[in-house]
Amino acid sequence: MCMLQMHMQCSDRFFEVSPDEVENAELMVEDGVSRVLLDLFDEVAVDDVAIRFTASPPASLHHCSIHIRALCFCHSFALLPHTEENMKRAVEKSMCTLLRELFGSVTVESVTFSPSPWDYGIDPALSYSA
Repeated sequence: MCMLQMHMQCSDRFFEVSPDEVENAELMVEDGVSRVLLDLFDEVAVDDVAIRFTASPPASLHHCSIHIRALCFCHSFALLPHTEENMKRAVEKSMCTLLRELFGSVTVESVTFSPSPWDYGIDPALSYSA
């Protein structure tokens, strides 16, 4: 299994989730992330979702940062080619689509897989581009 970690920043005039209900927002994001990742990988376990809202939004914009940590079987990636770059791009695109509905503008700061199956030989079949 690979550990997938994502860091995003969101900002918009209005959020569909309330900054006063962080726990509910985290549960909604966790549910959505599970569904999105299951479209890309056969098995997924969302380990942690942490949302931090900015205390006092400047210029009438709401801001938050989102950290997501999940476990997934990299060897079961559904799209071709089976490359790390394609996996990152697919996860980023899917997460942006999901989070845009709840938080407006989304900026993905990072998407990482560790240990990387290419660096540690966990799944050599993935290192071949189709």
